[in-house]
Amino acid sequence: MQRKIFMLKKEEHEIPTCPYCNSGDVVKYGFQKNRVQRYRCSACGKIFNQRYGTLFYKRHLNDEEILRMVYLFLTGYPMSNMPPLFEVTEKTVRSILKEVILQFQKFKDFVALPADYIPEVIEVDEIYIKMQSKKKFYGWLAYDPKNKYVIDFVVGKRDDETLENLFKKLKRFRGKIKLVLIDGYQGYEKFIRKYLGIKAKKPVTGVINKSRFNRKTGKFYTYGLFGVSGKTIEKIIQELGIGKTISTALIENLNSFIRDSVQYLVRRSKRLARGIDWLIDVLSGYFFFHNYLKPHWSLSERSSKNWIKEGVTPAMACGITSVHHSLYEILTFHQL
Repeated sequence: MQRKIFMLKKEEHEIPTCPYCNSGDVVKYGFQKNRVQRYRCSACGKIFNQRYGTLFYKRHLNDEEILRMVYLFLTGYPMSNMPPLFEVTEKTVRSILKEVILQFQKFKDFVALPADYIPEVIEVDEIYIKMQSKKKFYGWLAYDPKNKYVIDFVVGKRDDETLENLFKKLKRFRGKIKLVLIDGYQGYEKFIRKYLGIKAKKPVTGVINKSRFNRKTGKFYTYGLFGVSGKTIEKIIQELGIGKTISTALIENLNSFIRDSVQYLVRRSKRLARGIDWLIDVLSGYFFFHNYLKPHWSLSERSSKNWIKEGVTPAMACGITSVHHSLYEILTFHQL
């Protein structure tokens, strides 16, 4: 069965079928106060508008205002500053954004990772999270640095139990990964053995120990696990085109973008999240934006001045989607 993305009718002359009885005998029935077209079904008598079946339905804000709110949210604008911009309450803003995150998840579930997607290399690292209650958490990330794709993440304490939850999500790649890059956290080795290795065969693994600095080389101490030398790993890194030495710099670069874009994580921010569930939702929304909506500079076709001409998202690079979908397409997506 071929999958399609269905959108709102963009042209006013395009008359939709009735969502209640599927009749094509539908006529225009005026406009709402926010200038959204209404329709009436002559067969069943039901009245509906062009937003039916999407998160825009039964909203007082128009489409452009909702899109602007979502884009501000995804690019780091504080949610608490939005009410005066849109003349709504913070409760309304949060309600809309929670629906947006749910819509992102529906789209992810629909397109799904293709069965043949196997990342050649996975970087794993953590990002520090502080809550308003002064509790400390960590987001553990698994990242595909070749395709710039955030594979998965978990949030919890910086302990083996939380880290294992991430590796359980990665076990579908068992025995298929060419290279794993990690830092010196001791829990990694046993979970790489358990979830990514097959019997005696372990994935080639490079470690950068950020707590040990080599004054002679001016670099942090690096080495390989499971009997593989650091030089062998560096050769693989160069063959894969992701650098020259063992490093987790690519995921650390991603972490800096996360901190710039998620207001709760901005350094010295006073806007700490009140609840862990909402923070997980926010991170989920940002990672969706990163994977599916934001073209990546190094993946895209660029002009002579290095501007993006044809945008390629990480999801496109992984073969999850074939085109660069707009935010409007994602938010109006529904499966028939």
